[in-house]
Amino acid sequence: FIIYFYFSFTGCVTCLDHDEHYILTFPNGYGRQVNAQIVPWIELGGECSISCSKTGYNASIVFHTKPFYGGKKHRITAEIFSPNDKKPFCSIEGEWNGVMYAKYSTGENAVFIDTKKMPTIKKKVRKLEDQDDFESRCLWKDVTYNLKIRDIDAATAAKH
Repeated sequence: FIIYFYFSFTGCVTCLDHDEHYILTFPNGYGRQVNAQIVPWIELGGECSISCSKTGYNASIVFHTKPFYGGKKHRITAEIFSPNDKKPFCSIEGEWNGVMYAKYSTGENAVFIDTKKMPTIKKKVRKLEDQDDFESRCLWKDVTYNLKIRDIDAATAAKH
C-alpha cells in the first residue's frame, strides 16, 4: 500500500544571533509498503525551498522518491543561490538521513553534513498548562493521548 500525505506547510526559522528569518516549505510524506514481506517505511518526496529576505540567499531542495525498481531511498539534491544569482554557488546531494556532499562552484568538494554524527538535542517545550489553546501540543493533546492508548476512533474524533 501507499499512503500519501499532502500538506502545504510553510515554516519560519529565526536565527537570533544574526536576526535572520528563513521561510521554508516542506516535502510530502509517503507511507510505503510494496508487499507484506517488506517492513513499511516513511519516505519524503517533492520540491522545497528556503529563503532569507534579509540576506537574499535561497535554496531549492528536491527529495527524490525511490523508484519502484532499483534506486535508493532517502535521496536529496539541492542548490544554494547567492542573492540575485541564477547559477548556484553550491550543489548538494546525498541522503537526507545520512551523509550529504557539497560541490562548490570553485570546484571544491566536501562533506556538507553527516546526520549520523550529529548529536541529539532534547527539545524544550513549555508545559501544556502554560501553552495557549492553539499551540501544537495543547491543540493535539487528545489526539496524541488516544493514539498512545491505541484508541483510533477516539483519536479520529478528537482530530475533528
